[in-house]
Formats: sequence, C-alpha cells, structure tokens
Amino acid sequence: MSATIRPLAPHLFLVGLTPPIDGFEDFIGAWLVKRPEEVYLIDVGPAVTADELIDAIETIGVDRLDYICLTHIHLDHAGAIGQVTRHFPEAPVVCHPKGSAHLVNPEQLWQGTVKTLGETGRAYGRMLPIAASAIARPDQLAAAPFKIIDTPGHAPHHYAIADKDYLFAGEAGGVCLPLPGGQIYLRPATPPRFFLETSLASIDRLMETKPEIVCYGHYGIRRDGMAMLDRHREQLLLWKQILADQMGRRRDQPSDAIDRWVRVLLEEDPLLNGFKQLAPKIQARERFFLANSVKGFVGYLTA
Repeated sequence: MSATIRPLAPHLFLVGLTPPIDGFEDFIGAWLVKRPEEVYLIDVGPAVTADELIDAIETIGVDRLDYICLTHIHLDHAGAIGQVTRHFPEAPVVCHPKGSAHLVNPEQLWQGTVKTLGETGRAYGRMLPIAASAIARPDQLAAAPFKIIDTPGHAPHHYAIADKDYLFAGEAGGVCLPLPGGQIYLRPATPPRFFLETSLASIDRLMETKPEIVCYGHYGIRRDGMAMLDRHREQLLLWKQILADQMGRRRDQPSDAIDRWVRVLLEEDPLLNGFKQLAPKIQARERFFLANSVKGFVGYLTA
C-alpha cells in the first residue's frame, strides 16, 4: 500500500504509513517539515513501509534531509531508520542517548518487540542497523532548528521535538485519533514499565513550550495544543483513580482482570467515548493497545 501525503499546515506534511496489519490505516505517521532554509523528518515508521516513505518524501519534492529525528526507537516509529539513512546518508539522526545503541545493533530491540507485540511486532519488519557515525553529534544538535525535550514516560528513550511552529509530541501526549464531527478519541500510551510521575513531568515539560499546534505520532494534528496536553494529564490521573479503585475491589489476579478493567475505562473515561465510532477492526487494534496501557498502570500501582 502506498503512503498517504497530507499537507496540514504551512511547510508541514503528514505521511501516513500502513503496515500489513488489519486496522492500522491512519494510525502511523511520519512528519516532514519543509522550509526553504531547512528540511527535516520526524519519525520514519516501520521497516516494512520504508519504500513508501521514501517515495512520499520524493513526491513532496525533497531530495535532501538536514535531520532525521526519532521521537523514540519503537519499531512503529524508528523501524525504517536503516533504509532511510541509506537513502539520505548526509542527514544526522537525532535519537535519545538511551536508544541510540539499539539503532547500531537492533537485535535486542527486535527480540523485545516480538516478545511484547507478537505478530504485530513481526509485521513491522526488522530494523536495519545504522552506522554509529550517523548519530547526530553535539555540534549538529546545537545547530538544529528545533529544541529537543526529554520526555520519558511512554519510553525512557523518548524525545519530543519543539519546532518554532509545531510541537511533535511522539507518544508523550498520548494517542489522539480524529473522529467525524470534530470529536476525538484520546488514550494513554503507558505500556510496562510505566511510572506515572515521570509521564506527568514529561507533559509538564511539553506544556512549558506553550504549543499551539501539537503533532501526534498516532495520529494527526491538533490546533488546541495546550488544552489537549492538559486534558491528557487529567486523563492519566483519572486512570490512576479508576484502576486503583478496581484493583482494591478485585479478588482475581490482574492478568485475569485486564479485559474487564478496559471495559470499565471505556465506560468511565469520557475521552474514550469516541471508541464507539471506530470501525470494528480499529476497535480490535485499540483494545489490544488499551490492554497494554492498563498493564503499565497495573505494574505501577502494584509496585
């Protein structure tokens, strides 16, 4: 399947990437900033859609990249880095220091992905390694036309990228899916290991930039950035309250209760109301990721 290209703001393109997984349409995105003075990419998607991404970049009229930024190294965001750096060898790769070694030697990352995500992880495809010299040097980072924000929470190797016009939040602001009629579906991206205080502090750092426009890794753009980040912050606190209450009542083991707790959250979290509007195959995808996020909260609350 070919990538979709959506110009969403001046100098800003969303490239939609669809791996061969049912229900993954309009879910994984790479962002391209194209100005006369600078061109850079935020996230590259999975390895299996690398050719589609490169074709889309060329269709937009880009023959060089000044930077390739990875919000984090999970394979749905960084899996195509090997192919993309081979096509744009002059572009330094911006990656959190806690993740860069996995780009040079991705085998452990691959094994961990398959263990956690199973067939979904395999469908993303294996990441090709990059040379250590491709990682951006301190002087290159200092000259970058954006600010890097350390935002652990979703992952310890997570960066957000603050451009002069846009904030690329990765998954630090959750997963936000647009719905018909201007409504949204917003959920946490809190897989194990999860630490609530770390995620809240990350959101606070994002809010310090006072963003008007937030660009999500999953999926799309919001022009009420500060309000969205605040809503997500409150959502995390609501999940803590709901799940702590549910866990206090339980007589079974958490592993037996995850699906039930997902159902409770779908009933009690107003930001999940849009779930009912999702197509059945997208609901199936979201139930999987909701369960993974609940497991992160359960681990946090149990500890």
